[in-house]
Amino acid sequence: MEELPDYIDEEEEEEEEEFWPITIRAELIEYVLRRYGSLKVRDLSRILGCKLQDVRQVLRQLERSGRVKKAKLGRNYIWASTEELHSGFMYY
Repeated sequence: MEELPDYIDEEEEEEEEEFWPITIRAELIEYVLRRYGSLKVRDLSRILGCKLQDVRQVLRQLERSGRVKKAKLGRNYIWASTEELHSGFMYY
């Protein structure tokens, strides 16, 4: 059986590394919006320590998938999760 060259394995690893930060960032943004309510892009970028452009890109993707929504507030937009975080206790 013939082994694959090392450079093929490296290319696959690079593709995986590029994908997961966007997924993690999207999950973090969703969590923050559910937890703290409506926020501006600038607030989210400060909380996550990311560039404004990166946060906007993820928010647009989340909006297309229906997981967040935006509302006009003055000259800016605020973003909110479409899901509510349960703050109450569940009793059985």
